[in-house]
Amino acid sequence: MAETMEQEKNFCRTYLHTMNPQRAAEAAGYRDGYSVLKSKAVRERLERMRASASTQIQREDIVRGLCELAFGRANDAVGLALSDGERDAGTLDLSAVSEFKVTDKGGVEIRFIDRIRALEALWGLLEGNTTDGGAADFFRALEDAGNTEAQVK
Repeated sequence: MAETMEQEKNFCRTYLHTMNPQRAAEAAGYRDGYSVLKSKAVRERLERMRASASTQIQREDIVRGLCELAFGRANDAVGLALSDGERDAGTLDLSAVSEFKVTDKGGVEIRFIDRIRALEALWGLLEGNTTDGGAADFFRALEDAGNTEAQVK
């Protein structure tokens, strides 16, 4: 019983971090994340954890997110584009990628987030130049993701 509750907690924690039910299931030792999401106990735990997390988002969380966007590496995205599908995308750091698609002619298009906007939002937050704690700039940078485009043929 205690093991099941711990598994549920691990599933919920990972799911809220990744929003990926299959990755959360793997982390918690389940087979199918989608079936775990159907559980009433898991849904209730997720709601409690979401409510708790919404009151705990701090300035440091926004700074961490902006740093990940601004300084994320493109290596894994380029490696995935050149790998002919041999790499497992679930284990790669694709945080700097806003879009990844294979064209009709077999080329690969990768759109990266706008790092300049993320850096500007981070600078404003660290300098204290924003009245909303940088959240608006952070979300604007996310919204404008994809302004930088790279093509690998």
